Formats: sequence, C-alpha cells, structure tokens
Amino acid sequence: MSSFLTHVQDRLKVCGPLSYKNMFGGFGIYSGSQIFAMVIKDRLYFRVGESNQAEYESSGMTPFTYTGKDGKMVRVSYWEVPEEVLEDDEDLIFWFRKSLAEANKASSLKKRTIPKKKSIPKKKATKSKVSSSKRSITKKKAARKKSVKRLVKKTSVKRKVAAKKKKVRSR
Repeated sequence: MSSFLTHVQDRLKVCGPLSYKNMFGGFGIYSGSQIFAMVIKDRLYFRVGESNQAEYESSGMTPFTYTGKDGKMVRVSYWEVPEEVLEDDEDLIFWFRKSLAEANKASSLKKRTIPKKKSIPKKKATKSKVSSSKRSITKKKAARKKSVKRLVKKTSVKRKVAAKKKKVRSR
C-alpha cells in the first residue's frame, strides 16, 4: 500500500466509514455499497456529474483517462481532487457529499435503464437461452438443407421428364 493511499484513508475518515477495494491497478473507495472515488497512481479521483463538474474545471482539475484496447483514450466520470480540498476537512466533506450524490444518481439511472429479467438464476437463464438458440439455429439449418435437397430433387426430376418428352416428340 502506498503512502499516498494511507494519507487519503486518514483524510477521508472525516467522511464516515469507508471501504477500499483493489481495482484497475488502484483502489476503489466505497461508502456502503456505492463506489464514489478511486485512487490510481497516487492521485485521488471523485465521481463527477452535472452538479459538480464546474467546480473541478474551475480548480483546473482533469478527468481520469486511460488507453483502451483499441488504442483510443477513454475518459471516465472521475476527476482528480484538488490538493487543497484534500487538506481541508469542511471542503473535503462538501466535495465527498456531492461526489456520493452523483454516484448514487448514476447508479439509479443504470437501474432504471436496464430491464428487469425474470427471477431465474443468471447461469440457468444464460445456459437455456444459449442452448435453445443453438438448437433453433441447428433446426433452421437442417430445415434449409432439406428444402434445398427437395428443390434440387424436384428440379432434376422435372429436367429428366422434360428430356424424355423431348425424345418422345422427336422420334
């Protein structure tokens, strides 16, 4: 554990009971079950949204970014916390509350946009959907093959009949 993370843990004690979990080569910081901040490469980032982004911009702070698999820069909704905020208890509590509110708002929006599934365990639902879809695809392919064989057979029979008729007429 880095000395910066230890410093952040000491400073964030004024915000109440928090938990820290390893993630993305850094640490996620949770209030209850809600992640609202992270420490990556000795920098503290808080969750930012419409209500508090202007404060970060006016302080000259930038969002956390990383390079994605395709080589493009990915920007997330976590912005670096100014050093002076981290050192002042009142400011830290104020920024913490706004960050937690934004994290809660973002998570409630996700819950509303994701349609609820039936109360079937995910593993069973996934297996049955996958296997039933595979079965239906296999059945469709088999049906196509049969219909193609029938068409080929009918076409070849028609050609043979037509050829026989031609021979009979030409004699």
